[in-house]
Amino acid sequence: MWTWILENAAALSVALNAAMLVVWLAYLQLFLVSFRRSNRAVIHIDMAAGQNEDARCIVTNMGADTVYILGVKVDLDCDGDAREALVTDILEEDGPLGGDFRARTNQGPLAGGEAMDIGSFHNIVDRAAARMGEDIRLTTCHSVEITVVVAAQQAHRLLGGHKRYDITREDGALRFRSEDILTRQITSGRRRRLLAREIAC
Repeated sequence: MWTWILENAAALSVALNAAMLVVWLAYLQLFLVSFRRSNRAVIHIDMAAGQNEDARCIVTNMGADTVYILGVKVDLDCDGDAREALVTDILEEDGPLGGDFRARTNQGPLAGGEAMDIGSFHNIVDRAAARMGEDIRLTTCHSVEITVVVAAQQAHRLLGGHKRYDITREDGALRFRSEDILTRQITSGRRRRLLAREIAC
């Protein structure tokens, strides 16, 4: 046995070095995957305090790093007409923000694990109607889709998430329900470029 080992020492050394290299490459791959996952921005959109038009729309940063909310976009399906508007700003008043800017806009930083109330569904649709200069009533809408666009990875990448809620009427009251429990993430380059143009308008 020892004679065979001595005779094949060079080959065994090469094999052991190769095996060690494979192990280190596996560790490196695991480290890189864990690092990318921990630094990936994940936006979650959900509703709280009910399922009617007064329910609050909550945006949560599920990633570890802080993101900066650039815009909140609403897509409405009302009587078969598709309409969209940016509703990032809460109030449409002139003058400097002053005081707590969060009282005037949804734009701003959102730390990892932090959540933000961007308004009730009724309020969000009212903001969209004001932005478009139209009289839009929730009773004529069949669905509302919320899209949140963020600057992530130290503002080097544009990401976001979107969720659609179907609007139905039950017992004379409007109900909002989504087929998706989780928020769909925006990862495609084409969609991100399109959103970048929309929020820049």
